[in-house]
Amino acid sequence: FFQGRRSFRFSASERKALRDYLVRGGLLFGDAICASQPFAEALKSELAQIFPEGRWQRLEATHPLFTDEFHGFRITTVRLRDPMRGGGDDPLAARWITTTPLLEGFFVEGRPVVIFSPYDLSCALERGASLDCKGYAPQDAARLAANILLYGLRE
Repeated sequence: FFQGRRSFRFSASERKALRDYLVRGGLLFGDAICASQPFAEALKSELAQIFPEGRWQRLEATHPLFTDEFHGFRITTVRLRDPMRGGGDDPLAARWITTTPLLEGFFVEGRPVVIFSPYDLSCALERGASLDCKGYAPQDAARLAANILLYGLRE
């Protein structure tokens, strides 16, 4: 599980260790805390350096990760907290929208080596309720995290 809010860079030895782990069948579960763009961009940049042949792809709604194939949850819709920016002295507010879950996979030789959530899972799993944090409702974050874990344990 790899999460963050800020940009980062791996060292050469960290890149090699991560590459070795993923090539041997490992799976990295990444999460952009509060939908952090700097973290998401850094993760994508680092993976492109480790695996230039890799490609990012949104997981389709029919992907096994969203089904109960691995004895998890069938997930077709989720609740997503969407911060609403006000102006001046307006109080912070957020709206809840019902949508399909958004997870991305980083594929190398046809196999996802990374499952990444560009929307927050971490705060929701900790039952955080920041109005400024774009992310899933706690119960949906828990179902997604469980499915990602079960998917990673397959085979």
